[in-house]
Amino acid sequence: MGDSKGETITVGYWHIRGLAAPLRMMCSFKSAKWENKTYELSAKEGGGWDASSWFGKDKPELKKKNPLINLPYVVHKGKVVTQTNAIFMYLAKELGLDGGDTTGCNQLLCEIMDLRNSSVKLFYGAKDEDATASHLGSTVPKHFKKFEEWISAKKSTYLLGEEPTVPDFHMWEMIDQHEILASANNKESLLKDYPGLAKLYTSLRGRAELKGYFEGELYKLPINNKMASFGAKYIAGK
Repeated sequence: MGDSKGETITVGYWHIRGLAAPLRMMCSFKSAKWENKTYELSAKEGGGWDASSWFGKDKPELKKKNPLINLPYVVHKGKVVTQTNAIFMYLAKELGLDGGDTTGCNQLLCEIMDLRNSSVKLFYGAKDEDATASHLGSTVPKHFKKFEEWISAKKSTYLLGEEPTVPDFHMWEMIDQHEILASANNKESLLKDYPGLAKLYTSLRGRAELKGYFEGELYKLPINNKMASFGAKYIAGK
């Protein structure tokens, strides 16, 4: 396990929750020495969005160290790490959040990313009540059912045991986003049919290590970027 109190971890992403929220949660949970770096879109005159805060400034310099550079990224110990799941596993190792089961972590992170990718299509598509109803009523339950069965088989509070590991943080974020989406569309909680996921959600939310995160400004960031049809502005969570 790496030294969470050692060299500063820089987490870079858009000025939203998005893919960086679980990374920020992990650093906060382990009381790591870390800093948050964000990039904000600005509206262009005549329409569209100006992303030069990222593309015109830090990206060219970071690309010299890592030609794959994209958002999110982490800078730590002279390394520039990009690609979301690679960052998750890097931080899991450095912060001691892999639970000794890298295979389990990787499987779960990939499955959670499948859910996120389906969700992003809705969040950034044209606002469509029928599509939202289908997503909440069909797409999400198919994914949640898999995670519920996994937790049931493990007989554990979290995805890999009784203490949080890296996939729990992304799982929590995806549950929270969908709880907010359901509430915004006057739908009941999806968790009523998934007691294992409900327990994970409430347990991680209540951890003392994350009190500062949930009471701070990072949790109050918009879920998605400014062009999204859902989550482009701050919506209070539970």
